[in-house]
Amino acid sequence: MASPLLSLPSDLLHVIFVLLPPENLLAVGQTCRVLHEYTANDYLWHEILKTLRLPLDVEPHAVRNQLPGHVLRRIVTRALRVDHNWRRPNPRIRKMTRLDVDHASQMQFLGSQWLLVLRRAAASLSIWRIPNTNVPYCATTIDLSEIGRPLHFSSSLYHRGGKALIALILSTKSGTELLAYSVDLQSQFDDSEAGVFSLHTPSCILRIPEHKFYEVRVCGHIIATGGFIDNLLTPSAYRILFINSDTGVRCLLDPNLDPAELTQLHFRLHRRQLILTAIRDQTTFVVRIYDIPPAIFSKPTGNGTPPSESTTPLETLTTPSVEYASWAGPNPEYHLSARPMHDMSHISSISFQTFRATANYLFHFPVNQHPQRSPSTPSFSCSFRTETAASAEIVCLGDTGQRAVWLERRWSTDEYTLMKAAFSPVDLDSGSKTEPVIVQQLFARHLALPFAFHTCCCLAFEEASCTVALAVHTGEVYIVQF
Repeated sequence: MASPLLSLPSDLLHVIFVLLPPENLLAVGQTCRVLHEYTANDYLWHEILKTLRLPLDVEPHAVRNQLPGHVLRRIVTRALRVDHNWRRPNPRIRKMTRLDVDHASQMQFLGSQWLLVLRRAAASLSIWRIPNTNVPYCATTIDLSEIGRPLHFSSSLYHRGGKALIALILSTKSGTELLAYSVDLQSQFDDSEAGVFSLHTPSCILRIPEHKFYEVRVCGHIIATGGFIDNLLTPSAYRILFINSDTGVRCLLDPNLDPAELTQLHFRLHRRQLILTAIRDQTTFVVRIYDIPPAIFSKPTGNGTPPSESTTPLETLTTPSVEYASWAGPNPEYHLSARPMHDMSHISSISFQTFRATANYLFHFPVNQHPQRSPSTPSFSCSFRTETAASAEIVCLGDTGQRAVWLERRWSTDEYTLMKAAFSPVDLDSGSKTEPVIVQQLFARHLALPFAFHTCCCLAFEEASCTVALAVHTGEVYIVQF
């Protein structure tokens, strides 16, 4: 017998199905072949994406509202399964892989298919391919041993995800140095000996000796590096140097900050915006958003040659376009997502208390100011609790701020454990109820693991696929896919 739904006009079915939660819509599609075909409608899933709050594992730089309906249905189905598993008390491990990489000091995912691993002692940066079914393998390695000791790096995809831009800060005999490499992720060749596809050796496209900054961020083809500059005639001042890797244009900015007022200064890039974050008066989390000067995005001259690589005169930022402030408790330590904010509508921060306090906070601040909301308030905030005498040693916050992992040290027993969290943020103006915040141990107590938590030296987290990369002091990296 045919379903009574089939007798309704198609436009009315659209109205009904758009209002359904994705789980119910997928259940409707399983009732018969006609509804299964109908629930793969492009327009239907494009409308659902407007209100869907789940992190989706899609190709980098993919235009989501241009994907076919049947592709979006498959992606959302996978996202629901991953979310359900992540929220379980003991999430099921889908796959665990060991990589022999010693002395790893920093790791970062690029999408769900690439993992970058920085090694300080061996002075190298390796790029690993993380396929869904096969074993991960090293696609290429950048040797840094003859240059210096690497301290920190940042990377971002550009050219529709076909290339990666990597910026590194290294310690040299004369101070610090900034390097930038371009990696073509689509130019692969068959390595018959290894039986895998390898990448061609990355090319160094930028080198700045006697570099004075300590933090570097990359978004698309823009590199930004910042820190305090000491001068004999003037007090220490915070500066940010912008570099367009395509054209060579450079711009030095003065955010006009008072170091005595603000601590824990960090920054992120979002398209054509600079996002500065800090702690004020040891209690308040502050976010200031500035427009990046248009000069940094200038195109090459008409004859095809790039503009001069000399740094433009110092430019002072006066009033931020948007400023937020929210109380984060006494003496908080906050963490931001490591990934660049290409298509994010908000910046997320997770803060932990440092002195035996149990109230911690998650904030979402919209990047573009909401016309009906006070600029001083976040679009979403929630508090969560951890052990009373515990501290978060290593923290990884997901791109959307809906999931997080951290290494927790419990001082009463001097034990370490890996924790996970799941948050369900919604727009405060919608009036919708949020699901409970979930904070649990990542691995079950009875689970036999090939590593000890106290040996963990760095973490990386890919939120959409719930993949955790864990490096240990014994010389291995474990990739755990949930």
